[in-house]
Amino acid sequence: MTAKPPAVPEPPVTASVRDLLAAFPGSPCEVEIGCGNGHFLASYATGRPGTLLIGIEIKSRRCRRAREKAEKRGLANLHILQGPAEAFLGDFPPGSVDAFHIYFPDPWPKSRHRKRRFFTMERLREMADLLRPGGRLHFGTDFFDYYLQAKVLVALHGGFDLSEEPAPGPVLSSMFGQRFVEANKTIRLFTAVRSRSADDQVQQQEHQG
Repeated sequence: MTAKPPAVPEPPVTASVRDLLAAFPGSPCEVEIGCGNGHFLASYATGRPGTLLIGIEIKSRRCRRAREKAEKRGLANLHILQGPAEAFLGDFPPGSVDAFHIYFPDPWPKSRHRKRRFFTMERLREMADLLRPGGRLHFGTDFFDYYLQAKVLVALHGGFDLSEEPAPGPVLSSMFGQRFVEANKTIRLFTAVRSRSADDQVQQQEHQG
Protein backbone atom coordinates (compact mmCIF):
# COMPACT_ATOMS: atom_id res chain seq x y z
CA MET A 1 0.00 0.00 0.00
CA THR A 2 1.44 3.34 -1.07
CA ALA A 3 1.80 5.91 1.70
CA LYS A 4 0.01 9.19 1.19
CA PRO A 5 2.27 12.23 0.82
CA PRO A 6 2.27 14.53 3.83
CA ALA A 7 -0.29 17.30 3.73
CA VAL A 8 1.01 20.74 2.82
CA PRO A 9 0.27 23.12 5.70
CA GLU A 10 -1.84 26.16 4.94
CA PRO A 11 0.15 29.41 5.00
CA PRO A 12 -0.98 31.73 7.79
CA VAL A 13 -3.66 34.27 6.89
CA THR A 14 -3.27 37.80 8.20
CA ALA A 15 -6.33 38.97 10.07
CA SER A 16 -7.10 42.32 8.50
CA VAL A 17 -5.98 45.33 6.51
CA ARG A 18 -5.52 47.30 9.72
CA ASP A 19 -3.23 44.60 11.14
CA LEU A 20 -1.07 44.77 8.03
CA LEU A 21 -0.82 48.55 8.05
CA ALA A 22 0.08 48.48 11.73
CA ALA A 23 2.80 45.89 11.05
CA PHE A 24 4.39 48.09 8.35
CA PRO A 25 4.16 51.61 9.81
CA GLY A 26 5.33 54.32 7.45
CA SER A 27 5.91 51.91 4.55
CA PRO A 28 4.46 52.53 1.08
CA CYS A 29 1.41 50.36 0.44
CA GLU A 30 0.24 49.00 -2.91
CA VAL A 31 -2.84 46.87 -3.54
CA GLU A 32 -3.69 44.48 -6.37
CA ILE A 33 -7.39 43.84 -6.78
CA GLY A 34 -7.95 40.36 -8.18
CA CYS A 35 -4.41 39.06 -7.71
CA GLY A 36 -5.20 35.54 -8.96
CA ASN A 37 -2.39 33.06 -8.29
CA GLY A 38 0.00 35.85 -7.35
CA HIS A 39 2.26 35.77 -10.43
CA PHE A 40 2.41 39.54 -10.81
CA LEU A 41 2.68 40.39 -7.11
CA ALA A 42 5.37 37.80 -6.40
CA SER A 43 7.54 39.21 -9.20
CA TYR A 44 6.75 42.81 -8.32
CA ALA A 45 7.41 42.36 -4.58
CA THR A 46 10.89 40.96 -5.14
CA GLY A 47 12.25 44.37 -6.08
CA ARG A 48 10.31 46.27 -3.42
CA PRO A 49 11.24 44.84 -0.02
CA GLY A 50 10.31 48.09 1.73
CA THR A 51 6.78 48.25 0.26
CA LEU A 52 3.76 46.54 1.79
CA LEU A 53 2.00 44.70 -1.04
CA ILE A 54 -1.53 43.41 -0.51
CA GLY A 55 -3.30 41.12 -2.93
CA ILE A 56 -7.07 40.71 -2.76
CA GLU A 57 -8.61 37.65 -4.36
CA ILE A 58 -12.04 36.07 -3.96
CA LYS A 59 -11.15 32.45 -4.86
CA SER A 60 -9.60 30.39 -2.07
CA ARG A 61 -7.47 28.17 -4.33
CA ARG A 62 -5.87 31.17 -5.98
CA CYS A 63 -5.23 32.75 -2.58
CA ARG A 64 -3.51 29.60 -1.40
CA ARG A 65 -1.26 29.51 -4.46
CA ALA A 66 -0.40 33.19 -4.10
CA ARG A 67 0.49 32.73 -0.43
CA GLU A 68 2.64 29.72 -1.30
CA LYS A 69 4.59 31.83 -3.80
CA ALA A 70 5.18 34.51 -1.17
CA GLU A 71 6.28 31.93 1.38
CA LYS A 72 8.64 30.06 -0.97
CA ARG A 73 10.32 33.30 -2.07
CA GLY A 74 10.56 34.67 1.45
CA LEU A 75 8.47 37.74 0.61
CA ALA A 76 7.56 39.00 4.06
CA ASN A 77 6.16 42.18 2.52
CA LEU A 78 3.53 40.35 0.41
CA HIS A 79 0.19 39.39 1.95
CA ILE A 80 -2.97 37.95 0.43
CA LEU A 81 -6.51 38.60 1.65
CA GLN A 82 -9.44 36.45 0.55
CA GLY A 83 -12.80 37.97 -0.28
CA PRO A 84 -14.42 40.54 -2.54
CA ALA A 85 -12.42 43.76 -2.85
CA GLU A 86 -15.47 45.77 -1.82
CA ALA A 87 -15.29 44.14 1.61
CA PHE A 88 -11.73 45.35 2.20
CA LEU A 89 -11.53 48.81 0.64
CA GLY A 90 -13.39 50.39 3.54
CA ASP A 91 -10.67 49.19 5.94
CA PHE A 92 -7.99 51.40 4.38
CA PRO A 93 -7.68 54.90 5.86
CA PRO A 94 -7.95 57.80 3.39
CA GLY A 95 -4.65 58.55 1.68
CA SER A 96 -3.03 55.31 2.85
CA VAL A 97 -2.50 53.63 -0.55
CA ASP A 98 0.33 54.45 -2.95
CA ALA A 99 -0.98 52.41 -5.88
CA PHE A 100 -3.86 50.23 -6.97
CA HIS A 101 -3.24 47.52 -9.58
CA ILE A 102 -6.20 46.14 -11.53
CA TYR A 103 -5.21 43.74 -14.30
CA PHE A 104 -7.56 41.69 -16.46
CA PRO A 105 -10.71 42.00 -14.34
CA ASP A 106 -13.77 40.06 -15.42
CA PRO A 107 -15.07 42.08 -18.40
CA TRP A 108 -18.70 40.88 -18.18
CA PRO A 109 -18.98 41.36 -21.96
CA LYS A 110 -22.75 41.05 -22.31
CA SER A 111 -24.55 44.39 -22.11
CA ARG A 112 -26.99 43.22 -19.46
CA HIS A 113 -24.09 42.12 -17.24
CA ARG A 114 -21.86 45.19 -17.47
CA LYS A 115 -23.26 46.61 -14.26
CA ARG A 116 -21.37 43.78 -12.53
CA ARG A 117 -17.97 45.14 -13.56
CA PHE A 118 -15.73 46.16 -10.68
CA PHE A 119 -14.51 49.39 -12.28
CA THR A 120 -17.42 51.79 -11.81
CA MET A 121 -17.57 55.45 -10.83
CA GLU A 122 -18.52 54.43 -7.29
CA ARG A 123 -15.43 52.22 -6.96
CA LEU A 124 -13.22 54.83 -8.63
CA ARG A 125 -14.31 57.47 -6.12
CA GLU A 126 -13.59 55.06 -3.29
CA MET A 127 -10.12 54.27 -4.59
CA ALA A 128 -9.42 57.95 -5.23
CA ASP A 129 -10.14 58.74 -1.58
CA LEU A 130 -7.73 56.01 -0.48
CA LEU A 131 -4.88 57.08 -2.77
CA ARG A 132 -2.36 59.62 -1.55
CA PRO A 133 -1.72 62.66 -3.79
CA GLY A 134 0.52 61.38 -6.56
CA GLY A 135 -0.63 57.80 -6.03
CA ARG A 136 -1.07 55.56 -9.06
CA LEU A 137 -3.96 53.61 -10.48
CA HIS A 138 -2.77 50.96 -12.95
CA PHE A 139 -5.38 49.27 -15.14
CA GLY A 140 -5.04 46.66 -17.85
CA THR A 141 -7.41 44.53 -19.93
CA ASP A 142 -7.63 42.69 -23.22
CA PHE A 143 -11.24 43.83 -23.61
CA PHE A 144 -11.38 47.14 -25.51
CA ASP A 145 -14.85 48.14 -24.28
CA TYR A 146 -13.77 47.81 -20.65
CA TYR A 147 -10.54 49.74 -21.32
CA LEU A 148 -12.54 52.55 -22.91
CA GLN A 149 -15.06 52.61 -20.06
CA ALA A 150 -12.32 52.79 -17.44
CA LYS A 151 -10.51 55.67 -19.19
CA VAL A 152 -13.75 57.60 -19.62
CA LEU A 153 -14.59 57.20 -15.94
CA VAL A 154 -11.11 58.40 -14.95
CA ALA A 155 -11.54 61.47 -17.17
CA LEU A 156 -15.02 62.21 -15.79
CA HIS A 157 -13.85 61.85 -12.20
CA GLY A 158 -11.60 64.88 -12.52
CA GLY A 159 -9.14 63.91 -9.81
CA PHE A 160 -6.63 62.04 -11.97
CA ASP A 161 -4.10 62.82 -14.67
CA LEU A 162 -3.41 60.16 -17.26
CA SER A 163 0.30 59.39 -17.35
CA GLU A 164 2.62 58.32 -20.15
CA GLU A 165 4.63 56.13 -17.80
CA PRO A 166 4.63 52.43 -18.71
CA ALA A 167 2.83 49.83 -16.64
CA PRO A 168 4.94 47.90 -14.12
CA GLY A 169 7.19 45.41 -15.89
CA PRO A 170 5.83 42.17 -14.40
CA VAL A 171 2.22 42.89 -15.39
CA LEU A 172 2.37 40.41 -18.27
CA SER A 173 3.69 37.70 -15.94
CA SER A 174 0.23 37.23 -14.46
CA MET A 175 -1.79 34.13 -15.30
CA PHE A 176 -4.06 35.98 -17.72
CA GLY A 177 -1.25 38.19 -19.00
CA GLN A 178 0.72 35.13 -20.11
CA ARG A 179 -2.37 33.55 -21.61
CA PHE A 180 -3.27 36.63 -23.65
CA VAL A 181 0.30 37.15 -24.85
CA GLU A 182 0.43 33.54 -26.08
CA ALA A 183 -2.89 34.07 -27.86
CA ASN A 184 -1.55 37.27 -29.51
CA LYS A 185 -4.33 39.33 -27.98
CA THR A 186 -3.99 43.10 -27.74
CA ILE A 187 -3.49 44.17 -24.13
CA ARG A 188 -4.37 47.75 -23.27
CA LEU A 189 -2.92 49.44 -20.19
CA PHE A 190 -3.04 52.87 -18.64
CA THR A 191 -1.75 54.61 -15.54
CA ALA A 192 -3.68 57.42 -13.83
CA VAL A 193 -2.05 59.67 -11.21
CA ARG A 194 -4.10 61.03 -8.30
CA SER A 195 -3.95 64.78 -8.60
CA ARG A 196 -6.72 66.56 -6.76
CA SER A 197 -8.79 65.88 -3.68
CA ALA A 198 -12.49 65.09 -3.70
CA ASP A 199 -13.15 68.60 -2.36
CA ASP A 200 -11.28 70.09 -5.32
CA GLN A 201 -13.43 68.00 -7.65
CA VAL A 202 -16.68 69.22 -6.07
CA GLN A 203 -15.52 72.83 -6.31
CA GLN A 204 -14.62 72.32 -9.96
CA GLN A 205 -18.04 70.84 -10.73
CA GLU A 206 -19.80 73.68 -8.89
CA HIS A 207 -17.75 76.23 -10.85
CA GLN A 208 -18.60 74.54 -14.14
CA GLY A 209 -22.25 74.39 -13.15
